[in-house]
Amino acid sequence: MNTTATTGQIPVIPLERLLTAVSDMTRWRILDELLKGEALPVLELSNRLHVPATNIGKHCAVLLELGMLRRGYGNLYSIPACFFVPGQRALDFGAVLLRLDRLDVK
Repeated sequence: MNTTATTGQIPVIPLERLLTAVSDMTRWRILDELLKGEALPVLELSNRLHVPATNIGKHCAVLLELGMLRRGYGNLYSIPACFFVPGQRALDFGAVLLRLDRLDVK
């Protein structure tokens, strides 16, 4: 069940669900990997992130349901272009600007 509404082309994700989705570090890492612009299948994400494919699949399903990911031909996952912030390693989800350049900060 997709619970996102749309305003024009940009999905509106309920804030509570958005915050819950990004509260998991594996989901941050999935978004960070896909932010590089390459659409990837679960198995490749699993290999790159060193996380079991079943876990990656479950996390991708959560992000997909919210509209934060898109699944295309060949079950390749990607981030919809409407969320990209030009010139930054960040995703704009409306109420939340997710800055993925902070992943490496300890």
